[in-house]
Amino acid sequence: MDLTTITNQLSGYVKNINLNSQQQQKIGVVTAATLVSAYALYKQFSKEKDYGCPTVPYTDSVKGSEEEYRKDPRAFVEKWTEKLGPVYRVHIFGRMHTVVSGKYAREVFMNDDFNFVTATLKKFDVFALAGIFDSDTMNEVIRKTINQHLNPQLKEYTPRVVKNLAIGFNEILGDATEPKEIYHLYPLLNRMVTRASATIFVGEELCKDESILQVMQGITAKIGQYHPRVNPTWLTGFPSLMGIYFWYIGKFSTEIKNVRNTLKSALIPEIKKRKENAEKDPNWQRPTDMLQQLIDSDPSTPLNDTFYEKVLNFLLLLVFASIHTTTENGIIVLYRLLQKPEIFDDLLKEQQQVLAENGLDPQGPSEDVFTCDVLKKMPKLDSVVRESLRLRNQFYELPHTNIRNRNVVLSNGVSIPPDMDVLINVWHNHHEGEETDLGEFKPFRYVDTRYPASKVADNYLVFGEGKHACPGRWLAIQEIKTVVAMMVREYKLTAPEGVNYPMTGSGLPSGKVIIEKRTI
Repeated sequence: MDLTTITNQLSGYVKNINLNSQQQQKIGVVTAATLVSAYALYKQFSKEKDYGCPTVPYTDSVKGSEEEYRKDPRAFVEKWTEKLGPVYRVHIFGRMHTVVSGKYAREVFMNDDFNFVTATLKKFDVFALAGIFDSDTMNEVIRKTINQHLNPQLKEYTPRVVKNLAIGFNEILGDATEPKEIYHLYPLLNRMVTRASATIFVGEELCKDESILQVMQGITAKIGQYHPRVNPTWLTGFPSLMGIYFWYIGKFSTEIKNVRNTLKSALIPEIKKRKENAEKDPNWQRPTDMLQQLIDSDPSTPLNDTFYEKVLNFLLLLVFASIHTTTENGIIVLYRLLQKPEIFDDLLKEQQQVLAENGLDPQGPSEDVFTCDVLKKMPKLDSVVRESLRLRNQFYELPHTNIRNRNVVLSNGVSIPPDMDVLINVWHNHHEGEETDLGEFKPFRYVDTRYPASKVADNYLVFGEGKHACPGRWLAIQEIKTVVAMMVREYKLTAPEGVNYPMTGSGLPSGKVIIEKRTI
């Protein structure tokens, strides 16, 4: 019996304990015992093999090379990729991983023997943290719903998205006729993206409900505090035990329970009202949003707690998968522009030209002029977004687990054993290629090319690659481009103290920003 099987059985035992309020106090003891046992078993049974793959040398059998990596990830990645080549092993995050770059990244993305969700949940089980315990089913439901119902209706959603982006801006900064200084763009964009996403997820009425908006804005931060990147822990070396840790938080955290109860309190009356309207009037005009799609997916389903939990879990996963990531990517684009403020003028000229060519009033409401079709006619804007996201400070990312009970062999002969995680060397793929200036921000690099910001490629892995690439990337890019277009059109942005792009931590840029209404 191998270590993975043993620890999985131990974690399953702990998760299946039927706890009452007194017994909850004992789970810490059970978990601690499991940790000690698993660690002992690990030391006893684990035997490292190279499987024909070079390895980054290390001396600490617990930490491996993690301290060196975290200190300067760029230097670490560049050093060992140059020395060891496109495929090698590295001991970080508590265990051994295989790192792949170049064409081998595509091999991993295209091979169903590797699974992204499995690998991600080992390190950070957002499902369990949110109190969602049927992750496999929910993940497929989300992907299917986005592909079948969200993406085909982007044109219809766009006016509402633009309108709510503007509302979100005004809720934070007002009309900005006087210069407003903010310490960071995150709170502003987070509110804007939350408002815009809420109108798609729960509809035009519930997107005004402040309790829902507060949950959507804050849930990622609440859950994110447990991420190993924020709060490193040696438990990352033991995925099954990390699973117990996340399960315990999701099961018993008062904070998580409050989040779920707040959303249910707002959702249940709305669901009941919509059901009643549909039953009373067959011609009732159904709202166009993800909530209605879920209600209509099985009209015969009774309105009970099981159904409400399903709806709640669905919406929570939509929020996790979209709002925080889109906010971060929007921030990255705007801070890149702030590094080269002259680009704002180039984008404004392009925008004015496109609006004029399409017979649109350059002073008209944003929701009337920034349609889906109009935004597609702004190649400079699209190029800025793609180039900014390409240069995001990402290093070893997008983990994939070998989910088979046999070795998977890459085309260079390297074997990936069962349950081993493969990390994609995103930094290398984004910075190495035929062009010699890939480390430089060239905002219009992709103008007159066939590579829009939503198109994945070996040298653009922001949204993954292959059939499992992020299905929500079209909405994300649409929102980001709209945010930038609105900012360019209506405001002047400056960074009086410059912009900082850190290489460690989240890699998110930072810097004070002054925002002022443009004068016509």
